[in-house]
Amino acid sequence: MIRVVSHGKQLRRGAYSLHSKFASAVNFSCGNDFAFVVAMNTGAGPLNIVLQGMRLDSLNSLEIDNDSICLNGIRFAFSSSTLFDPRIEIYGYDQDNFKRNLKTFEQALVAFSPPASLAFLLDGTRKMNFISSFDIEYVRRFESAYRTFFPNTYLRGIEMVKGLGPGLTPSGDDFISGLLIALNVRQAAFRIDLSQTIHSIYQIAQGTNPFTNAFLRCAARGEVSEKFKRLIGSLFHSERKEIIESTQRLLIVGATSGADQAVGFLIGLKRF
Repeated sequence: MIRVVSHGKQLRRGAYSLHSKFASAVNFSCGNDFAFVVAMNTGAGPLNIVLQGMRLDSLNSLEIDNDSICLNGIRFAFSSSTLFDPRIEIYGYDQDNFKRNLKTFEQALVAFSPPASLAFLLDGTRKMNFISSFDIEYVRRFESAYRTFFPNTYLRGIEMVKGLGPGLTPSGDDFISGLLIALNVRQAAFRIDLSQTIHSIYQIAQGTNPFTNAFLRCAARGEVSEKFKRLIGSLFHSERKEIIESTQRLLIVGATSGADQAVGFLIGLKRF
């Protein structure tokens, strides 16, 4: 049986064109708007349509209107039961427990992140995984930017890492999206206004790649994937085992995208 398991709350109406296909995701665009049709193991997200029972590589068309999604001519009605709300919501928590959990999260990132990820910013011994002259310069630029990620100098660092790295979503943009999510978490948890900081980072981070701009826009609004939402919840309300499991689930996103975003998130939580 073919069914839509969930659909993101931020999906916009329109006739979409095929953008790119991968094993676990088919990406569609409509102007500057994106929609991602993904497999069950990818999970829900602000712009995701989680599909079950159909081969993703068979998808070629997508239309979204007020009350339905049409995939390859097959219409699926919207349902409140499948609607995914990506907004960050944080309620009562113990501050000491949160601090302990943050240390557990950092340890899990260092232990389980892919070798080519930005986890070298947390553990210098991981730099041995980068051996070519290109890789060494890549590490140098990130380390230089890392030294600027404090409240009064962060914009210089954003300029240095935006668009930096290979891939459909470069590591620098993944890192920035994690940083933006962290600022939204701090804003929600500690009831402080960081809207100007978030706006400044988002304005500088946008580039010529509409695909990464879509992810940055969601992060700036505090709209996260199901996996990231679970991680955030575990940091504030859970114990060691669940934090490690939530971290590991996030780290399997892309080749290094999940890890790079998680590193930006941790640094944003610690330094702002």
